[in-house]
Amino acid sequence: MALVAPPCTARNGRCPFVPAAEGALRNTAVLSDHEPAAHLLRVSADDPEYRRLAAAEASFWQQVHPLSLEATELESSGGPVDRYVNTRFTGDPHTDWVTTIPRWGTFRRGLLLGASSPSRETRLLEVNPQLHVILIDLSSGPAERRAAALAARFPGRVVPETADLNFVELPPERYDLIVSSSTIHHVTNLEYLASQINRALTPDGHFFLEDYVGERRFIFSETKRRLFETLYDRDIARQRGRKPGVIWHDISDLSPFCGVRSDDILDVFRTYLDEVQVRTAGALVLPMTRTRPVDYEELLQRLPRWKVVSDMLARKLGIRRRLVVDQQFLDELSLVGDAASEAGLVRPGVAFAVYRKRR
Repeated sequence: MALVAPPCTARNGRCPFVPAAEGALRNTAVLSDHEPAAHLLRVSADDPEYRRLAAAEASFWQQVHPLSLEATELESSGGPVDRYVNTRFTGDPHTDWVTTIPRWGTFRRGLLLGASSPSRETRLLEVNPQLHVILIDLSSGPAERRAAALAARFPGRVVPETADLNFVELPPERYDLIVSSSTIHHVTNLEYLASQINRALTPDGHFFLEDYVGERRFIFSETKRRLFETLYDRDIARQRGRKPGVIWHDISDLSPFCGVRSDDILDVFRTYLDEVQVRTAGALVLPMTRTRPVDYEELLQRLPRWKVVSDMLARKLGIRRRLVVDQQFLDELSLVGDAASEAGLVRPGVAFAVYRKRR
């Protein structure tokens, strides 16, 4: 389980304004027959700048992107960060949040908002054997690749569709389960989407959300940066011959919509649905994916060639920091970050939340 796709993952369609294939979903700005949705929209479907960015977003994820969970999860799963996040989300270092879904009921008709982690989507179908899902994504590529990959093992249980979550209209009371992982931090019209999810849930339905909920565009607060740098320098001081300091990444590697309103997600969804539980993690762990050591190049020169190549690939993918991170450092980041987040000093990094339909 990656700590959110580094720096983000999965999106939604072929063309963000083309109706979905089988009529189950419609890209429209109408909330219902009696309540226009204009007051819920931050962006409109006919805005030229939005159309340009939406096309770029769809293109960004159309092929397997090197920063997506689709590409990186096999390299990054099962490690100490996963165990830490699992503990925060489920209370068990070896239990991923998606495997807890059956505890909330038996689900048959589901909707996946965005292609995300292949292994997580596989587990979702494994632990919910009666579940059939529609998987919608802004890019046709991820949705179709995922459905094709799952078809052999779960024939007839996954239908791919393309839709823009900023404008999609969901059928009323259709789904008893809606799941989104690492997708909604790419959505601008959060209020509209939250109202649509609430509308689409059956009376006993559940919505499971796992996502990045930190600062917009991964531009961390000054307090969070100082805390991370202080702990990093303290860790470096324990290593002979190392230099303190990190270089923060800019936003040039992010997709156009990555983190566009990530800091509003939890507030918006607790407004439009009934919040059952929210658990957070990673306030200071996530910055590891957005930094590199100031002495990184010097460090590489000291290593055998095979380790250099391995770490250069890992840094390019944004998924590992084996050269500079040890368990003690991770424990410090986790402890201080969680305490600071719960005290309201910094925003959390990722969240796992469960919601019910609000009537």
